[in-house]
Amino acid sequence: MTEGPADSAGGRLVPLPRPVIADSDGGTALADMASLRWLARRVLGQDAAELSGKVPTPSLVRAQLEREPPAAREAVRSYLLYWIRHAEAGGNFEARTRWLRWLPGSTLVRALFALGYDGIVYRRGEAIVGHVFFQRHRNALHGFSTAVDQALEGDGHSVVMILDYLAYGAQLPGITRARVGTGKNNATRRLLARIKKHERSLGWQVGDDGWVVFSP
Repeated sequence: MTEGPADSAGGRLVPLPRPVIADSDGGTALADMASLRWLARRVLGQDAAELSGKVPTPSLVRAQLEREPPAAREAVRSYLLYWIRHAEAGGNFEARTRWLRWLPGSTLVRALFALGYDGIVYRRGEAIVGHVFFQRHRNALHGFSTAVDQALEGDGHSVVMILDYLAYGAQLPGITRARVGTGKNNATRRLLARIKKHERSLGWQVGDDGWVVFSP
């Protein structure tokens, strides 16, 4: 599966276009999300052990900005602001947030949280090496950007990250479904097909349009 950001308008994956950003150790914010890797182990089978060892433990963006030391918070905020201000031209996120971009950085991040935006970031040592960004709409999560550092491109990191995102959505109170792109490209379709094989045991419904329904 090609690594890189997937815009909700088409699920297109492209390489991460910038160096990783220095950050500090994640501490408890990372430990809170460690259990999400169960879905990758279920869906990927024998491939999961090797991939899980390569992909860092996920951490929720909001938790990083609320719990971590100032230097770590600033690193995550800088990473977010880069992606906000370099959104894919013509994508849904770029169109919907264009009117917010004049706001100062900290105010802009708070405004996006208020609109239901959040994400999962992945850190290796002092670097952020990838993310999944999403927006909550009532009972649904809409994933709109998945990216991994170019140095890790082609290693399957984005597959594990998207599965972590789905595992997060499945355990989030009030969430009954989550979207992975629109199912229009081959990479997304292959991943959805792998998840679909586990529909019965998971109790989920996996659609060809990118929607994964956790409960009716």
